[in-house]
Amino acid sequence: MTSRPGNIFIRVYKKFSYAFVGLIDGILHDSSIQLQFCFATFALTVAIIFKFTDIEISILMVCIGMVLCFEYLNSAVEAMIDHLEPKFTPQAKVAKDLGSASVGLSALVSLIIGVLFLLNHI
Repeated sequence: MTSRPGNIFIRVYKKFSYAFVGLIDGILHDSSIQLQFCFATFALTVAIIFKFTDIEISILMVCIGMVLCFEYLNSAVEAMIDHLEPKFTPQAKVAKDLGSASVGLSALVSLIIGVLFLLNHI
């Protein structure tokens, strides 16, 4: 059975609307996501002030996107763990710690890249 073209557009629209709702919800209600957006704003401001090249800004944007994606995924994992297992368990701690490590590692790599770029402009 084939779907009509209108149905495809509606499904795509719904998928993007769910993503947009999640994006806004994270910005409004998750302090870790808010903090990462603050860091991203700071990094982009520094890049503009120090006149980073287009390639440097592009790489910086990829780094920012990577950190934000990991933060959103980590927040989703933590919310699901809290829902499924409200009491402390060692397994839940491991899952949350691993999620946090993914954010921390991506942030550290991004910071190193940003500092290296900055050093080229000082």
